[in-house]
Amino acid sequence: MPDRRADQFPSGDRTGPNHLHKPNEENQTVYTLTDRTPRRADRRHWRWLLTSAASLLAVGLLLLPSAAYAQEGTDAEITSASANPDLWPAMGQNFALDRHSDLSQINTGNVSRLGLSWAQSLGTLRGQEGQPIVVDVGGTPMMYFVSGWPNIVQALNLSNPDHPVEVWNYVKKTGRDLSAVPRACCDTVNRGLNYAQGKVLFNTLDGYLIALDARTGRVDWEVKHAYPDKGQTVTNAPLIADGKVIVGFGGDEFAARGEVKAYDLGTGKLVWQYWDNGTDAQIGMTPATNKWNPQYGTYGHDTGLTYPGDEWKRGGGAAWAWYSYDPKLKLVYYGSGNPGLWSPSYRCGAHPATQQACNDGKWDNKWSMTMFARNVETGKVVWAMQMTPFDQWDYDGVNEPILVNMKVDGKMQPTLVQFDRNGFAYVWNRATGTLLEAHKFVYVNWAEKVNLHTGRPVKVYAHSPLLVNQMAQACPSAMGGKDQQPASVNPADPEVFFVPTNNWCMQDTPQPRTDLQQGLVYVFANVYMYEHKPGISGRLKAFNVVTGKTLWNIPDKYPNWGGTLNTNGNLVFYGDLGGNFRAVDAKTGKILWERKLGSGIIGNPITWQVGGHQYVSVFDGIGGWIGLPVTAGLDLNDKYGAIGATAMAKATHLNLIPQGGTLYTFRLY
Repeated sequence: MPDRRADQFPSGDRTGPNHLHKPNEENQTVYTLTDRTPRRADRRHWRWLLTSAASLLAVGLLLLPSAAYAQEGTDAEITSASANPDLWPAMGQNFALDRHSDLSQINTGNVSRLGLSWAQSLGTLRGQEGQPIVVDVGGTPMMYFVSGWPNIVQALNLSNPDHPVEVWNYVKKTGRDLSAVPRACCDTVNRGLNYAQGKVLFNTLDGYLIALDARTGRVDWEVKHAYPDKGQTVTNAPLIADGKVIVGFGGDEFAARGEVKAYDLGTGKLVWQYWDNGTDAQIGMTPATNKWNPQYGTYGHDTGLTYPGDEWKRGGGAAWAWYSYDPKLKLVYYGSGNPGLWSPSYRCGAHPATQQACNDGKWDNKWSMTMFARNVETGKVVWAMQMTPFDQWDYDGVNEPILVNMKVDGKMQPTLVQFDRNGFAYVWNRATGTLLEAHKFVYVNWAEKVNLHTGRPVKVYAHSPLLVNQMAQACPSAMGGKDQQPASVNPADPEVFFVPTNNWCMQDTPQPRTDLQQGLVYVFANVYMYEHKPGISGRLKAFNVVTGKTLWNIPDKYPNWGGTLNTNGNLVFYGDLGGNFRAVDAKTGKILWERKLGSGIIGNPITWQVGGHQYVSVFDGIGGWIGLPVTAGLDLNDKYGAIGATAMAKATHLNLIPQGGTLYTFRLY
C-alpha cells in the first residue's frame, strides 16, 4: 500500500489517495436467503411516519443540490429512526449516545418475569464489545451486528421476533492483514456498525471501512483507511453524519499517529481528513478555533507540535472509541488517545526533565487526551480541550461524549458529558467548549482537582510517573476510572448518569525506550494493577455530574467492562465479566433480576419492540483489555503482562471464565 506519512497531506485538505474499491465477487462472501424472507402481516407499525420536517425536506428535493439533499437526508433519517422507541438504529440509539429507551413494557414491577427468547452465535470467540442495531428496512424490522475479528456481519429478519431468520451474512475474505491481530493492543474487539440510506457500515480490525447493501449483504463500496504495519488497527463503530461516514483508528501503543477521516456515504470517496497532532494546518485549526476559550490553545502557534523533536510523528492521539454528533450545531465530537509511549520523560524536551518543567505547558503533547468538536462539513476544529496535558498514566481521552441539555449555573445549556479515564466527569457547553463542571467519580489521587477556566488538572507529582526506573503509585490505574464501556442517561433526568466504573490502582515504572519504529510495541513501562479495595473490582454508579455526588452504587467482585442501558421502565441493564446480566431499579440501585450468561459480558445492552413485545439483547464474550490475558492465553504469573491486565485478571479469577461469543435476547413471559 502507498506510504501515508504526514507530509503527504500537509494541509489536511481533500487530496491524496482514496483507496476506494468497488469489489467484485471474489472480494466477498455473502450467504443470502432473501427470496425466502418472511414478511410481517401488519406493516403499519413499522412504516416510517413522516414528520412535517421530513415532508418539507422531500418537497424541497427539486430545490436543493443532490449532495445537500443526501446530507440533510441522513441526519433526518437517523433522527427520525431514533425517535421511534421500537428501534435501536445507531450504536448509542441516537446521535447523542444517551443509550436511553422510551420503552416501558418491561419495568420494575414485572422484570422478574424476564426470560430467554433466543440466542445467536456471533461466529467467533474473543472479546465482543459492541451492540446490535435494529432498523426498519422497507417495512421489515431487521437486526444487524458484527463480531470481533474476523468481523462477521449478520442480518436477522425480526418479523417473527421470537424466531428470527438470518437472511445473509458477510465476512471479507481477500486482502486481509493478519498482522492486525497481534497489533491490536487491547484485543480484537469491534464496537459495532451503523446504518443509513439502505447501507450497513462497519470497520474491520485490519483497516477496511465497508458499506454493505442492507437487503442483500453485497458490498457497495469499501475503502482501506488504516494500516497495521504503521501500528493502526480499527475497533470502533463508524459514525454516519451529514451524509458522511466518519472513522478513526487505534494504535497509540504501536507508535501510530492519530487521524480522523470522513467519507461520502453514497460513493465512499474521501471528503476530508485531519490529524490529531502536528501543525495547525494538519490538525485543521483555524483562527476561529477555541474563540470562546483561547486559553485552551489557538491557531498560529502549532500547539500540536508540543513534543520534543519529531516525537509528534509517533505521538498517538488516536480516536479509537466513540463519536457523537449534534445535527443542529453540525459538530462531531470525539476524544483522542494517549501520546504514544508510556515512558513520559521521552515526551518532554526539558533538561533536566523535572515534574515542574515537563508540566509548564511547553510539553503538553497536544492534541492527545483531547475532546474535539469538528465541523462535520469541513472537518475543521471548532473547539478542543485537552483533559490530561503531558499524560503520565495512559489516561486515554476517548470515552464516549454524551450529549444532553441540562441546567448548569442557573440556565439551560447544551452540554457534552464525558466520564474520562483520568477519573473526572467533565461537563462542557458543547457549542462553545466552555468547561462547566469536572468532578471525581472514582477514587483519584494523581490530581487534586481540575481548573475550570483552563481545563488543566492540578497534578500531584508524588503520584505522577516520570523518570526511567522510578516507580510511582497512582489511582485510577491506566485502565481508568472508566474505560470505553459506555455510560447512559435518561434525557428527562439529564444530571444523573448510570456509569460502569473500574476500581483499580497501579504501580507504574517507566522503562528505557529501545526503538522508534511504527508498528512495533511502543510502550516502555512496567505496570502492575491491583484493586483499590480488595474484593471489589467494579462498581455500577448512579452519578450526578452537576453536584458530583454518587446516588447509589453496586459493588462487584468482577470488572464492569460492558455498557449500560436505561429505559422508561425505570430500569438499568448491565453485565459484568463474570457473565452476570442484571436489571436494576434506576432510582434505588436494587438488583431486580439477574441471569448468568455463558461468558463474561463486555457488550452493551439494547432494547427494541416488535409484534407487541419488548426485547432486551446483549452480547457475551470475555475480552477487551481486561480480558486479553484470557483470550490470548497469557501467563497470569507475569504481573506486568498485557500492560498490567494479567495481574487484574488473576486477582479477579477471569481465567475461570470461559470464552464466548453469543447474542442473547430476552422478553417477558
